[in-house]
Amino acid sequence: MERTTKLIEVFKNYNFTKLWIGQIVSALGDRFHQVALLGLIIRNGGNVGEELSRITFWSTLPFFLFSLFSGVLSDRLSRRKIMIGSDISRALLVCAIPWLISDSAYIAPAYPVIFIIGVFTCFFSPAKYSIIPDVVEDRHLLAANALIASSALLSILAGTAIGSIVFDKIGFKPSLYFDAFTYLFSAGTIFLLTVREKEYRKIKSFFEILSDIREGMKHIYQDERLKILIIFNAIFWFIGVSFYIAISDFADKVLNLKFLTPLGFVFTLLGAGLFTGSILVGKYGNKVKRNTIYTWSIASLSFGIIFFSLVKSYTLIMVITYFTGIAGGAFLAPINADIQMASPSELRGRIFACRDIFVNASVVAPTLVIGKLTALIPVRNLMLYLGIGVCVFSLFVMWSSIKLNNVKKFV
Repeated sequence: MERTTKLIEVFKNYNFTKLWIGQIVSALGDRFHQVALLGLIIRNGGNVGEELSRITFWSTLPFFLFSLFSGVLSDRLSRRKIMIGSDISRALLVCAIPWLISDSAYIAPAYPVIFIIGVFTCFFSPAKYSIIPDVVEDRHLLAANALIASSALLSILAGTAIGSIVFDKIGFKPSLYFDAFTYLFSAGTIFLLTVREKEYRKIKSFFEILSDIREGMKHIYQDERLKILIIFNAIFWFIGVSFYIAISDFADKVLNLKFLTPLGFVFTLLGAGLFTGSILVGKYGNKVKRNTIYTWSIASLSFGIIFFSLVKSYTLIMVITYFTGIAGGAFLAPINADIQMASPSELRGRIFACRDIFVNASVVAPTLVIGKLTALIPVRNLMLYLGIGVCVFSLFVMWSSIKLNNVKKFV
């Protein structure tokens, strides 16, 4: 059994600390433009669930369309330069949104920009997760990924609370300009990384790209562990997006919240729970079998969602949200580290890109449907059905996660 990882050991790696801080700030600001758009919808009486679904759809669709190509580029080009270029491009695009819409609930003109921002995020994602093993030692991979995932999730959800306050107090445009600044801050921290990158092969033809894509897909098909991990990741984000939309609609229709700030606090507690669960797994996860972590965390997540559907008290909802977040963070934290350990470096970008396809396909396909369901089914019932579905999924996790107990024995 491996020893407990001291998180301070990971932070002594200054390259990792730079990357970690940059991604915290970037994730914090990344929520601001979505919160600002959501605020316009609420203030002008739009359908929160349906419009939020459309925003989510356009921001995640690029992953489904372009991830295979972004994975090849991540394995062929400098991952560091891809991340810097993507951050700068996203900063410029966010600044364009106020010129397309002003103080109006009609946000359709922003959809093309949201889509293009998603394209650059699609290129950024596999490069980020592929570069982490080049920054930290193998024995610190679980802790490093737990810190990256948990801090990013906490920043995203805390960004909802902070962005809500900024929107309520200041307005629409400052939220977007702050988001642009955070992208530039992230680019700056990545620029300061001193990572020794290998010499990358030049891409000579489109057919070579297709060959690289086929090679990555073949490796995933032949590795049972990678297939299980990708399924786990996809289902988690399907649950997460569904829960996120349902909470937003729950706050509007059941709690009758008319301002963003109380809803922002709920999301912040969800993020705090995700952070807590991830940190616990990052610190102690190497002492526990993987199937135990995955099974108990997803089962606890299902019970939290079911309890959420049954209560009316805002205070009790905040408590349940926090503990549900702990379960979600404990389930999510090991996945990326396990994928990295099971992936050879020269294929890592393509494997994470394939992961992004399945993750975002699981989000894009049902997103608009979930938004429509919020208008057709009572939100309590929708939340209850989601919890029951997660409970059923936990049986699959219990059976399949046994194969992940030897995930570190990559050959």
